[in-house]
Amino acid sequence: MNKRFMLTAAGAAATGIAGSASAVLVNFTHDLDRWAGEHSWQVHANSVSGSVVASMYVTSQLMYNVASITATTSYSSLTSHYLTVHGNIDLVASTTYVVTMQDSYGDGWAWGSFVGGLTIGSASGTVSGSSASFSFHAAPAPGALALLGLAGIAGTRRRK
Repeated sequence: MNKRFMLTAAGAAATGIAGSASAVLVNFTHDLDRWAGEHSWQVHANSVSGSVVASMYVTSQLMYNVASITATTSYSSLTSHYLTVHGNIDLVASTTYVVTMQDSYGDGWAWGSFVGGLTIGSASGTVSGSSASFSFHAAPAPGALALLGLAGIAGTRRRK
């Protein structure tokens, strides 16, 4: 089930339900630079014009529309790394997704020597100007595939 989260100085809080249960949870990691308020991204089903199934945007806080998140604060005056957010996105298995990422100022997700980025499943990307994109395939977990195989074997067994 997709939930909407807002990230505040106090932590993450669920703010509501935004969808229905799906077949697979896919991990994500979002590394934000000092200008985190310029970051945004969307996960589209099948193509850039497909429906948005998960997103991150900024209002007065960082808002994540995903299944679950945890945040690791890394901000210090010695680094350009502001925050790392880990979480899960609830997706339909065996579907290809396109991720679009934006930087509202147009200078990319980097500050100093730190380069921020987004990793979803085994694919990743960063923004070096105002926008970028990448795609990934949400595959069912290997254990789920094994269970499907066993169900197929059991379903073809002959009875006497």
